[in-house]
Amino acid sequence: MSPIPLSQVVYALAIGGSETLARRLALGLTRRHYTCSIYAVHNDGPLANLLRADGIPCRAFSRKGKWDLGPLVNLIQQFRANGTKVVHTHHIGQLLYGGLAGRLAGCRVIHTEHDYYTLRRARTQQLLRVLTRLADRVTAVAEPVRSFLEDTVGLPSSKLITIQNGVEVDRYEAAIPHDRKKWDLKNSEVIIGCVARLSPEKGHTVLLRAFQKVINRHSQARLVIIGEGEERERLQHLVADLSIGSFVRFLGLRADVPEVLATCDLFTLPSIQEGLPIVILEALAAGKAVVASEVGAIPDVIRHGATGMLVPPGNVDALADALCLLIEDEEARQLLGQSGRKLVREAYDFERTVGQYDDLYQRVLRESGTLRRSGLPLTAS
Repeated sequence: MSPIPLSQVVYALAIGGSETLARRLALGLTRRHYTCSIYAVHNDGPLANLLRADGIPCRAFSRKGKWDLGPLVNLIQQFRANGTKVVHTHHIGQLLYGGLAGRLAGCRVIHTEHDYYTLRRARTQQLLRVLTRLADRVTAVAEPVRSFLEDTVGLPSSKLITIQNGVEVDRYEAAIPHDRKKWDLKNSEVIIGCVARLSPEKGHTVLLRAFQKVINRHSQARLVIIGEGEERERLQHLVADLSIGSFVRFLGLRADVPEVLATCDLFTLPSIQEGLPIVILEALAAGKAVVASEVGAIPDVIRHGATGMLVPPGNVDALADALCLLIEDEEARQLLGQSGRKLVREAYDFERTVGQYDDLYQRVLRESGTLRRSGLPLTAS
């Protein structure tokens, strides 16, 4: 039987949370009965090389302005050329282009929202209510996101489904740490890792100010920041202003996140706004103690004192105190890391995520009669 052609539409071919999910989902589905491709409405980026190495077709359509219809036309042509049966869009902007293109190309459409803080404006909610008419189903990456879509945005519950993010736990558990000398760091130093896009909502300013306080109490602490974004230059200036340059490393984008996490002693994500960040799951899968902001769906995963530590978003002193506590208590770090890994293995295994999306795609294809008409594989859900 022929595989099912599936196309995902993301904002850019960058290494962000939703783009990473799209890539990992494509890899997981390719091992089942799908041919997968990924398209970006906006810019090209480093994800493109990773996708090509994976054997996943990709292309960025570089939207040039608010009224540029080029990406819409290009997506329609691409979907028709691929024989795409299911289009899966990520975030509201991609639903406008990918969802409409999918419908015009005769595809079924699945849409995923990854957070709710970007949907708080009334006009955005009104637009989402209109655009989701293009979608057969709308998925949320966590239950708080689904609740917001139903209770605040007003989407019908019959159209909504929660499919949690997940990680390949074995990959992170087996990762081999880097030689710290490559980062100009010593084995005696305690490394705090932070993996996130360098943008305001991720809270790096709070982290750097908290880390200055940490250094005053624990001079052996070091901070490793992984990621790129529009905030990099400003954050580097802040590091200089705080006189902590010799204690902080900016490592940029990395394709070896499992190994980077394995090298760290603990992990922090001080986000001001968040959904369910995949990197939290990755850090737990790596067996690391996590200090994170009590925002979005993070408390569903980080249970204070059990699988990590929670602090109020934007609170410099609370973040500094939590980091210091874990720097001082290696046993606590190990216990939290073990509990976190156990939770992820039991509740956030990525194969479950892949299976749930597989079931959903086939369900909407069955409802439309596409599977039987085209002779595509019909498997049990």
